[in-house]
Amino acid sequence: MDENKLSTIRVLVVDPYSQLREIIRDILLRGIGVEEVFEAKDGEEAARLMSDYRPDVVIADSTMKPLNAIDLTKRIRSGESGADPKTAVIVISGRAEVGEILAARDAGANEYLAKPVSAKILELRLHSIFEHPRPFVRVDNFFGPDRRRHDGSGFTGKEKRTHDNSQATNE
Repeated sequence: MDENKLSTIRVLVVDPYSQLREIIRDILLRGIGVEEVFEAKDGEEAARLMSDYRPDVVIADSTMKPLNAIDLTKRIRSGESGADPKTAVIVISGRAEVGEILAARDAGANEYLAKPVSAKILELRLHSIFEHPRPFVRVDNFFGPDRRRHDGSGFTGKEKRTHDNSQATNE
């Protein structure tokens, strides 16, 4: 995907701090060339805006209240927010703790970025989401992008699965 294609995506930035929303907005608009950026101050406001704005990507802070990025991701994936359940979600956090990273992944987030977010890293993640999308998987109580980031061809040990129990979907 060339950089001009990123200009066609719609992004919803969700962070309780207006200064951080402004920084991310500037990165998207001026640094990356995205033309449509919307903002919400918390997850509740974002959930209300999802069906109206129909973003392609939600960039959300992990610590906001009353609805944090992980809970917002769960709402998006369940379809409860009125948004497309396959809307890309990038969780951002100033903490970047392993437990939180795993929780975001398990909620169905596409990416997780530590603050401060650089323009280059954000652009790389957006390109990754749109150039190399992972298939969505529905298994038990999980719906989201396949959490495996490799093709699996490198492992040949006795613990290697002989079949895949997940249900990849292109819904």
